[in-house]
Amino acid sequence: MTEAAILAVPRDHRVDHFREFCDDIFATLYRSDQRRVGETYLRGLLDCPGRKSIRRMASTTPGQHSEQSLQQFVNQSPWNHEPIRQRVMNRLIPSLRPTAWVFEEVAFPKHGRYSAAVDRQYVRSMEKVCNCQLAVVLTLTSDKYSVPVNWRLTVPESWGQDQERRARARVPDHERPRPYWHYQVEMLDDMALDWGMPAAPIIVDVRQQANVEGLLSALDSRGLPYLAQVSGSVHVRYERPAGVAPAGSRVPPWHGTVAELVRRMDNSTRMTISWVGTDDGLTRRSQFLQIPVRIPSNYPAAGRPAERQLIAEWPLTKPQPRGYWITNTDRPLADLVPLSRVRQRVAARIEDFAERFGLRDYEGRTFAGWHHHVTLATAAYAFRVLDALITEPQA
Repeated sequence: MTEAAILAVPRDHRVDHFREFCDDIFATLYRSDQRRVGETYLRGLLDCPGRKSIRRMASTTPGQHSEQSLQQFVNQSPWNHEPIRQRVMNRLIPSLRPTAWVFEEVAFPKHGRYSAAVDRQYVRSMEKVCNCQLAVVLTLTSDKYSVPVNWRLTVPESWGQDQERRARARVPDHERPRPYWHYQVEMLDDMALDWGMPAAPIIVDVRQQANVEGLLSALDSRGLPYLAQVSGSVHVRYERPAGVAPAGSRVPPWHGTVAELVRRMDNSTRMTISWVGTDDGLTRRSQFLQIPVRIPSNYPAAGRPAERQLIAEWPLTKPQPRGYWITNTDRPLADLVPLSRVRQRVAARIEDFAERFGLRDYEGRTFAGWHHHVTLATAAYAFRVLDALITEPQA
């Protein structure tokens, strides 16, 4: 069965499994009433058909908790969402060993201007500007599943000094506008340093980011392997390998864009690689070129830039490259090619998760409320995945 089919199968929740799951992930909530309301909210996300508004979820679980109790728990109650995310990740790890950690961007379209961090901003996945909240999510990705684990709500520049909106949405003082890649590094620091995140390549799309080197250098300094999709306009330095230049001569490094460098390379150095799509099982082939490069640093004190590998792909018979990636790993090209396809699957899986578990159905406006809701939606999805893994052999 496909992932969508398994998650769509209606079933009575295994009572013991659900309660044990809730007892674990809500163990850091000190008050028993909070733990009970959290369980009700989670059950509402799992069982309520259609839109997961708090009113509809309360009606789905009659006799449990009122609409007011659920509103209070999500919007006003000062519980910390991070330990719950950590516990969700640790429950997933034994069953879903990650093949990659994948960064994605998720937009939350909104009306008005008072929901936390809402603004008119460009959304890469939608290829347009819209009034929305913009979030960064890191997913635990295996061959079959992609489960969101950690989130950040980006703070637009317009929210930096707007004290009225910050107060109304209760945005913490330390949450200020900062470069996009800072959010990504913060999430990884949470998980790698504090949560015990297992090692796996970081997959990230930096084609729209102005400072590619900032993120890649941060990943290098933390010893994290990555495969980053870049635009052809990224500037690189190429040093001719030893033995290619005439004896006794010194050839200066070549500087230019990724696209320019790839055009200068000999076509005979391309390799044809086949890979099998994990979603449809079909075999595909493309030509790839791998080149050692360095990205010039914007910081004079940074020293000599680290050497990385640039990978370019051409579909067979096509004259122009389809994509470019930069990696710091020494994995064989045959292993990197399937990894370069992972993000295509993750985006579709996140949208399926968003639709089934009410990710965008939060009606409050507070910064903490948004984090509470996406954490609980993530927990509901994680439970359903773990429940599906239990019943998969029978399915």
